[in-house]
Amino acid sequence: MTSVLGWWNERSRAERFDISLRWPLYGLVAAEPLFALLMFLSAAEPVGVRLIGFLVVSVVHAAVGFVLLRDGIAAYLGGARLDLRMVAVGVGLGVVGVLLSPDAALGVVVMGGALSLALTPVLWKSLLLVLVVVGTLLVGLLDAPVSAQFSYFYGVGILVFTCRISVWMLRLGWEIDHSREVSAQLAVAQERLRFARDLHDTLGRNLSLVAVQSELAARLAERGDSTAAEQMLDVRRIAHDSLREMRAVVGGYRATDLATELSGAQSVLRSAGITCRVIGDGATLPPATQTALAWVVLEATTNVLRHSTATTCKIELESDRETVVLRVSNDGVSQSSATGGNGLAGLRERLAEVAGTLTVETPGGWFVVLARLPVVV
Repeated sequence: MTSVLGWWNERSRAERFDISLRWPLYGLVAAEPLFALLMFLSAAEPVGVRLIGFLVVSVVHAAVGFVLLRDGIAAYLGGARLDLRMVAVGVGLGVVGVLLSPDAALGVVVMGGALSLALTPVLWKSLLLVLVVVGTLLVGLLDAPVSAQFSYFYGVGILVFTCRISVWMLRLGWEIDHSREVSAQLAVAQERLRFARDLHDTLGRNLSLVAVQSELAARLAERGDSTAAEQMLDVRRIAHDSLREMRAVVGGYRATDLATELSGAQSVLRSAGITCRVIGDGATLPPATQTALAWVVLEATTNVLRHSTATTCKIELESDRETVVLRVSNDGVSQSSATGGNGLAGLRERLAEVAGTLTVETPGGWFVVLARLPVVV
């Protein structure tokens, strides 16, 4: 059981959503031999080659139905088209199963219902309705009571409708997951464009001025003009100013604010469907301490989104006169997050520069990042 839960917790939210919708449908198709066995046990005729053949055909038909449903869902999600030869095999086995079944009407219910369910993802809604109606009429032609016809129409109709809704939700879930990834990539691209624009605006004018001043100084030097040295001093001044401005841009780009990171972490996690609670306020902490803790919040939030299957996250900030402790906990511990990574190693190095420490704990299925550093750094 522990290994199963571990495997489940290792899956992403999109994968778990996929499994929870897809595998119940597989289970319905795979249950066909069970209904065939019930018919086998309730048959009035003696056990013979015919009944045993019916059981064998039902098992093979269920296997074919499983493949058809799997490939049909893949085609519905944008994969390759369904193999028509496999459809023909499924129809042929269904006919053989009806001919061998102890009750032809019940055989149509079992074989026809399973085949209709398997083909649901790739058939138009109107064609599915026609298929259910044809199966109902066929049950009636085999001298089955009206209740059997109603059971087929209602039962198979509900199964087909449920399957159709499930695969639609499955596609919707994957589209939402893909759009979330695209949104994250766009956010990164926009930030890169902003940085590139700021850097261009800062350095473009100064570099152009350096080029002009240098060319002027070279021409003055060729003519032996004493003002060439003054022009080169101006070039040096502009270069120093450019270096200072570039450092300011990069510093502003890399600067982090604790209050902003806490608010951003809460917003991002909630957008991802993760309940996030922030306890404590670091507004009174020194700027250097806030910057160090902001990096911890940023990296821990990134880990929750990328490497965990969390549904709950808690960020706690405690401080006294000498020490401040930041604890980021989530309930989605996974193998990749438990072993740590380059991000946590980088945080340890960053905190070590300000006499801080970073530890990782996994108590009771939780993943806890604990940062501790002195208030005055």
